[in-house]
Amino acid sequence: MSGIVLTKASARLSADIGAPEDIAYPGTIGLAVDATDVTRHVFRVKETIPVQGSALTLLYPKWLPGHHSPTGRIDTLAGPEIHAHGKRVEWLRDTVDVYAFHVDVPSGAKKLDLEFQFLSAGDGNEGRIVMTPEMLNLQWNSVVLYPAGHFVRQITFEPTIRLPDGWQLSATAP
Repeated sequence: MSGIVLTKASARLSADIGAPEDIAYPGTIGLAVDATDVTRHVFRVKETIPVQGSALTLLYPKWLPGHHSPTGRIDTLAGPEIHAHGKRVEWLRDTVDVYAFHVDVPSGAKKLDLEFQFLSAGDGNEGRIVMTPEMLNLQWNSVVLYPAGHFVRQITFEPTIRLPDGWQLSATAP
């Protein structure tokens, strides 16, 4: 019989995530999405996260509105890189919660610059298709990492999107 072995280190990492509080996150997170790679079904994401302090846990959305289980598609997140002061910052995936990334913020850093990709399904066997050469259906929750410790409604984002040449933005009402 196989199982999961928890060590003090792995338990400590999950304990560091903490419960969210209903307080505003200081600053606005810049979120730039490049949706021009419709042939390969790749959204390229750049985020700028204002930081204070020496440690930060970033989360990928796990629980989504209207879903009754943790269905956030963490398996579609690829190539995360974090920089501060123009230098690469190492991050550590939580050993228990795969949706959490721990970052040691370098001394004096006021912001972290993140880059990663969201890999959309290319055919029906890979999941819901949200990008083809004819259309795209960007779901913002699939292209964001956000700081733990705050209710999501208390985090302000400033999103932008780059569309393929000749495409126009059309928002649909819920």
